Amino acid sequence: TLMMVIQHTDYTIHGSNVMVLGFGRTGMSVARAFQSLGAHVKVGARRSEHIARITEMMFSPFHMQDIEKEVGNIDIVINTIPHLVVTANVIAKMPAHTLVIDLASKPGGTDFRYAEKRGVKALLAPGLPGIVAPKTAGQILANVLSQLLAADAIAKEEEKK
Repeated sequence: TLMMVIQHTDYTIHGSNVMVLGFGRTGMSVARAFQSLGAHVKVGARRSEHIARITEMMFSPFHMQDIEKEVGNIDIVINTIPHLVVTANVIAKMPAHTLVIDLASKPGGTDFRYAEKRGVKALLAPGLPGIVAPKTAGQILANVLSQLLAADAIAKEEEKK
């Protein structure tokens, strides 16, 4: 994600206003990476426990319902939410130089047609961790699958009792 931002912008990450949408594993990692490079990071979430965690981690939190109010001075938007959240209304309120990178599963969470019409650069990059770091991504998937299978086996044993 960092590499894509560097390649597709003509300004530095340091001092940029970055908006991360979603605070799951990917959103949290992306927010940390940009913050560590000196960006001002806003993170949008729906759940109150995520808002609390975002605050505790020294990011600027906002509720996703307020996205249109929050996007007016944003340089970079990173979406991790796999349904339409970067709508035409949101894109209309962001500066024309804003770069949108959508990391969510296809079809992403961005209105790419409207972004193109408005001249906002929007890139769809689903599965980026698997492309950039396939071994690490594979290990994470293997661990998660192992945990799910173990939990399923335990649940089936409990049912037999």
